[in-house]
Amino acid sequence: MDALYFLLLALGIVVVAELGDKTQLMTISFASRYSRRTIYIAAVLGMGIITVIGVAIGVALYASLPIFYVKIVSAAIFIFFGVWVLLKKEERLEEKEIPEKKVFIQTFILFILAEFGDKTQLAVISLTATSGHPWSVLVGALIGFALVVAVGVLIGKEIGKRVKLEWIVLASGIIFIIIGVILAVEAFLSG
Repeated sequence: MDALYFLLLALGIVVVAELGDKTQLMTISFASRYSRRTIYIAAVLGMGIITVIGVAIGVALYASLPIFYVKIVSAAIFIFFGVWVLLKKEERLEEKEIPEKKVFIQTFILFILAEFGDKTQLAVISLTATSGHPWSVLVGALIGFALVVAVGVLIGKEIGKRVKLEWIVLASGIIFIIIGVILAVEAFLSG
């Protein structure tokens, strides 16, 4: 498996996991009231910081634990979040008024807080820890976040009109479970 594979895998995981997620709903909400450019930049920077932290944690795990255990734990995390996504009802965020001059800072901070410990950050950690390609995972995840935020900013409302959130959430949950099963099978076949 090469670097491009893990870049594309990270990109795909982030896009699937974030479509219809709370951060995309935040993006849609903020972009409908404030400067799209400001929201885009603040959201991508906030998510970028969380992604760098996740990759750093993944590198530490990759260097310190046998790959079999990292893959088993990663598989369990993916399966857990896949089941959790399928069982949990997405909660719509309440609208909160934010003074325009504080939009950037508050958006940036809210996106960091929303993603800290989120399933996508844990997926980035797991993928980094199992792949040995931290730069590929970082670049793929950052591109994925940038794309998802762009969708939320530019056409988020249209997606909501055409595709039911339940279908997006269902696809996300199923894909997470499939990734978890694949990681578990890889662990047992290679271990």
